[in-house]
Order: sequence, then structure tokens, then C-alpha cells
Amino acid sequence: MTEKKEDPHNEQDNANSPDIQTHLNELLSGDDGSSKTKLSGKEKKLSKMRRIKANKKKANESDKLTPLPTDQNIDNDKTKTNNSQNGRQIEWKQLLFPHEWRAFKTIVVLLIVAAGLIYLISPASQVKKYDVVGTQELSDKAILKAAGLQKGQPLLTTLYQSDYFSQEAKNKNPQIAHLKLTLKSDNTLQIKVDEILKVGYVKAGNKYYPILENGDMLNREVSEQQVGGLPLYDGFTSAKQLHKTLAEFGELSMPLRHAVSEIVWSPTKQNNQRLLIYMNDGNEVLISANELSKKMKYYPGMVAQLDQAGQADLQVGAYFKPYK
Repeated sequence: MTEKKEDPHNEQDNANSPDIQTHLNELLSGDDGSSKTKLSGKEKKLSKMRRIKANKKKANESDKLTPLPTDQNIDNDKTKTNNSQNGRQIEWKQLLFPHEWRAFKTIVVLLIVAAGLIYLISPASQVKKYDVVGTQELSDKAILKAAGLQKGQPLLTTLYQSDYFSQEAKNKNPQIAHLKLTLKSDNTLQIKVDEILKVGYVKAGNKYYPILENGDMLNREVSEQQVGGLPLYDGFTSAKQLHKTLAEFGELSMPLRHAVSEIVWSPTKQNNQRLLIYMNDGNEVLISANELSKKMKYYPGMVAQLDQAGQADLQVGAYFKPYK
């Protein structure tokens, strides 16, 4: 038998093959065994502590970067909500074509106009009743006639033109100072009247002219005899005297005004504003014109304690002298 000889080169290649394979594996894994350095125990401990500190630092930075809820964030949320709602509206609009959307809006406007026209021509929009308040001498009919107000007039238009009707009433009736229209119920308007009252008559020739509390004389309602219930003014030589007396007389109560028969301007050296007043009960009153409203109110209580007629002097104090 021939003994097979082994090639020394083959043996060397076989011996080095595991080392080559290991080296190739290290190259493929990116780990070069020759470049590794063994760390000591102390270095490993330091490396571990650095990693822990690095992790804590990252955690703190992440906490700092976490945003807290602020007003701006809340506003942003609201903006997002509004945007979402606007988005729904846009989606709704997108359901219709542009010409369809215009037609839809036109139909809505026409329906509103039609409803308004129907209301204006219906009985629900007309005045059915006027409620007059604040008058003493003038009748409701006289107020409505002077202002030009009638049933069946448009409710809203009449209410809106309150100032116009007030001016019309003042021009046609001097006793109306002002009136105001307000809505009382569905078809009823209330007329609040500021009335200028008649406070007596002035005689000119053979006729008696009504006179108002503001001093104006009425050319209408002229009569040839004095009308009961209002006094006659006599003896006044100036408009200033008369206006002062009228203003004071207008402050008296209605029953006391109707108790006066005549007011005469009767000045003296001691009192240049003295009035001589004749009462319907037969008594006379002496009083100053500038104190007429202040002192005349005591007259009813004074005469209630007397059993005979006479003259009450209210110029200074209060004295009563019976007729002889």
C-alpha cells in the first residue's frame, strides 16, 4: 500500500479557515475584533452613570416641551370648532348650485314681502279703538277731530306719525298743548293729552271771550252772556297782570275754581297787586295776586265755620268781616 502524503499547504489552509470565517463575520457585522478595547470595571460604571444622566436630561426636556393649556390654545380650539361649523355651512351650500342658491334666497325675500303686504291690508293692522286720557274739558270726539284720527287707519303708520297728529291737534284746537300716541293693545291706541284749561272769560263790548290758563284768548265759543262755572276777569290794565293772575288761578282745584264768580283787579297804595274776588256763595275775598294759589285754598275751611256772608281778608293773615 502506498501511503498518501498530506500537502502541508492544505493543512495550513484548513487550520486558518476558522479564523478567516470569524474575521469575515466580524467585518459583516461591523465589529472589528482587532479594534475592540476591553473596558475596565470603573469605566463601565462611569459609562452607565452617563447614560442614566442623559436619559434623565431627555425626560426633563420632554416635560418642558409639553405645552400647557393657554388662552391661545383655547382660542385655537374655538377657531377649529368655528371652522368645522363653517365647513358644514359650506358643505350645505355646496349641495346647491349657485343659481339654485340665488333662487332660494329670492323666494325667501318674496315670502317675507308677501306676508308684510297681507298683514298691512288685513283688519289686524288697522286701528279699532282710541282711548283718550288726560282731558278735563275737551271731549274725546273733539280730540279725535282736531288730530284727524279715525278708526280703520293703519295701526303702525298712525303710531309712527304721533308727532304729526300732535301738531295737527295743536293747530286746530288751542286748548291742546300736546298729545302722544302709544300702543295699548293689538288694535287700540292710547292718546295721552296735555290740555290747556279755560280759566274764565274776558268781557269786550257786549261779548264774553273764553281765556285759557296760558293767557290766550279764544275767538271761538264767544257768547253774549257769561257762562256759569268760570269767573269773569275785569279791571286789568295790562297783559302782565292778567297772565300772572291766570297762572295763579290755574293752580287751584277744580271745585274752588268753579266757586269763583268774578275776579277784579283792585290795587291800593298798601297792596298794588290786590284782587277783589266775588264768590258764588255771596262772599267776597281780598287777596294778593301773587299769593292766590297759596292762600285761596284756606277759604273753604274758613267759610265752613261761619253762618253768615261777609268779606274774607287773606292779604295778611286771615280775617273775616260779616256784612252789616
